[in-house]
Amino acid sequence: MTTQENIQQKPQSTKKRFLKIFLQVVAMVVMFAALLLYVGVGDLYEALLSIKVEYLALAFLMYLGINMLFAFRLQRVLSKANIKTSFGRTLLAQYAGMLTSDVTPGRSGYILTPVYLQDQNVPKSRSLSSILGIQTIEFLIKVAGGIGAVFYLIRYVPTAIWTEIFPQTIAGINVGIIVAILGIGLMLLGAIVLALFTWSKKALIVFTKIANIRFLKRFTGGLIGKLEEFKDSAHNTQSAIPEILVITLICWLLKGFEWWFLGIALGLNVPWIVFFLIHPLVTALAFVPITPAGAGVQEFGIIGILGLLGVPLFTAGAFALIARGLLIIEDLIGLPQIVKSASFLFTKKTQTTETTTT
Repeated sequence: MTTQENIQQKPQSTKKRFLKIFLQVVAMVVMFAALLLYVGVGDLYEALLSIKVEYLALAFLMYLGINMLFAFRLQRVLSKANIKTSFGRTLLAQYAGMLTSDVTPGRSGYILTPVYLQDQNVPKSRSLSSILGIQTIEFLIKVAGGIGAVFYLIRYVPTAIWTEIFPQTIAGINVGIIVAILGIGLMLLGAIVLALFTWSKKALIVFTKIANIRFLKRFTGGLIGKLEEFKDSAHNTQSAIPEILVITLICWLLKGFEWWFLGIALGLNVPWIVFFLIHPLVTALAFVPITPAGAGVQEFGIIGILGLLGVPLFTAGAFALIARGLLIIEDLIGLPQIVKSASFLFTKKTQTTETTTT
C-alpha cells in the first residue's frame, strides 16, 4: 500500500469513527429523553429531593470497598507472575479503568487498564491476561446470579404483574423474560470467549491461523506477537482462580449492600436478597453496545425489574439514575491517572522517536 493510499484511508477511518461515536451519543440522549418522559420529570424530581443522604453515603462507601477489593484482586493476580505493584497506584488504575468503561460502548474501555498500570512498569501482556482472566470469572458469577434472579422473579412475581409491566409476548413467552434470558446469554457468551482466549491454547492457535490468512494479515499482524506473550502469561492467572473467585463473591455481596442502601435512601421497601440477585441481571444490559456503558438501556431494565416488585415508576427511575451517577462520580477519582498515563505514553513515544532519529 502506498503512502498516498494510507493518507486517503486515514481521514475515512476517522470519519467513520466519529460517525459511530456520534450515533451512540444520539442513541444515549434519545434513551434518556424517553426514560424521563416515561417516568415523569416532576415525580422524578420529587423522588430525588426526598433522598436520605446518610444512606446515600453508605452506598458510596460500599462502592469504595468494591474498588479497593478489585485493586487488591488485580495485585494478587499480578503477584503470581512475580510482579510487584503499589496498592494506591493500582487502585487509581482501577478507578481509571472503571471511568473509561463508564463512557465506552459495552464497557469495553476497562480493557485499557493495562495502559494505566504502565507507570508501574507492568508488562501489557501480563496485565491484559490478568484482567481478562478476572473478567472471565466475574462474568461466570454474574451469569449464575442472573439465572438466580430470573428464577426468583418468576417464582415470587405474580403473572398478572409480568403482563402489566411487559404486556407483549413472543411465541407465548413474556418479553421481560426473553430480555432477561438474552442478557444472561450475552454474559455467558462473553465469559466463554474470554475463557477460551485466557486459558485455551487451542483457541489461540485457531485465532493465529485465522489472523495469518493473507487477506486478514495486514489488519492482525501487530496482534500475533502480543498473543504469543499473552499465551505465556495466561497460566499465571489460572493459579489465582480461587482468590479471584472469593474476592469477586465478596464484591458481589457488597454490591448488594450498595444497592440496598441506595434503595433505603429513596424509601424502597425491597429486601437485600433482591438487590443482591438483580444486580448481575441488570449489569448484562451495560454490555449492550448501543450506547456508552448501556446508558439508558440499563436504566429501563432497572425500572422494569423494580416495577415487577411494586416499586413506583418515579422511585425506580430515581434509583436507576442515582445508581449510575454514583459510579461516575466516584470513578472520577481515576481521572488524574488517565491524564498521567496519557502524558506518560506521549513522553515515552517522543523519546522513542528521538532515539530512532539520532
